[in-house]
Amino acid sequence: MALSMDEQRMLAEIERRLAAQDPGLASRLSSFRRPGPAAGLRTKRGKILGSICTIVLLAVIGITVYAMTPFRAYGQRTKPTATTSSVSAPSSSATLHKSSANSRPAG
Repeated sequence: MALSMDEQRMLAEIERRLAAQDPGLASRLSSFRRPGPAAGLRTKRGKILGSICTIVLLAVIGITVYAMTPFRAYGQRTKPTATTSSVSAPSSSATLHKSSANSRPAG
């Protein structure tokens, strides 16, 4: 519902008196009229731009995770794992050294 011309004139007069009496309050109240930085995101162009940026960010994250997957698998294969069977079983190289020492002729 729009204000009539007389109501708009009276409102403007009240605003002028307020600004003359309390300039600090008038400046704080006038800041409500200024659009903030988020006002650009409320437009159609801002919403489209925000959506595109979100899609690009998600694509970059997905590609990064996909590219890093082989490195994760490589890192897991190179880690030595201790098993109980390797500790209890004698090594075959020690057996070879003993048999080669026994087969040499004394001389």
